[in-house]
Amino acid sequence: MRCLIVGTDRLGAASAVLRQKFGVQEVVHWDGRRKKLPKNFPRDTGLVVVYTGFVNHALMYRVRELARKAGVKVIWLRRGLSEVGVLKNAV
Repeated sequence: MRCLIVGTDRLGAASAVLRQKFGVQEVVHWDGRRKKLPKNFPRDTGLVVVYTGFVNHALMYRVRELARKAGVKVIWLRRGLSEVGVLKNAV
């Protein structure tokens, strides 16, 4: 499964944590500073993680719209993947 991370400037240990918790094989990163809004998600995206503290509203709404159309689950985080441990059972 491919995971799209939206927001933050650097991923740090995000790839390793997502592999361990969700079995993600590939991580694609969109920073929150995009000027041009995306038209589609990368192929085979099964999970989207959005750092809400690091994206503008337009990008956040666009990601939500694309996720609804594609039927992809979205995890909304404020700051970091430490919140994922709490959310693992919800996904």
